[in-house]
Amino acid sequence: MPSTQPAILVVEDEPEVRETLSSLLSEGGFNVATASTGWEALDMLDEQPFDLAVADIGLPGGLDGLAMAQRARARHPELKCLFISGARHPVVCDPERDDFVAKPFRVFELIGCIWKVLQGNYPQPRLDVFR
Repeated sequence: MPSTQPAILVVEDEPEVRETLSSLLSEGGFNVATASTGWEALDMLDEQPFDLAVADIGLPGGLDGLAMAQRARARHPELKCLFISGARHPVVCDPERDDFVAKPFRVFELIGCIWKVLQGNYPQPRLDVFR
C-alpha cells in the first residue's frame, strides 16, 4: 500500500449514492471529496489535484461524466477515471487511464477497480471508447 492516501473525487448526482460511495472509499483508506455535477467536479479539479475520479456517466446539467473527464484532461492530462453507470454497456474515454463498473456493484469490485486503475490499469479493459 502506498504511504499516502490516494485522492479520489466522487462525481455522482444522487445524494444517497454519493454519500455511500464517499463513506465506503474513506473507510477503504482513500482521501475523498465529492461533487454532484460535472461542472462542480471541473472546478474542484482545478482547485486541487486528484489521483482518480469516480464519475457517474449520467450527470445532470449538460455535462455528463464522459464529457467532464475529457474537459478535465485538457487541463489535467494525468487524471484517471473509473466510470460508473446503471447502464450495462461499458464505455470509457481512454482505456489506458479509465475503467468501468456497472451499478449495482459490490464494494470489493469497486475498490479493486480503483486500485487497478491507480496502479496502471493492467490488464486493460475491453470497452468501447467514447470520443
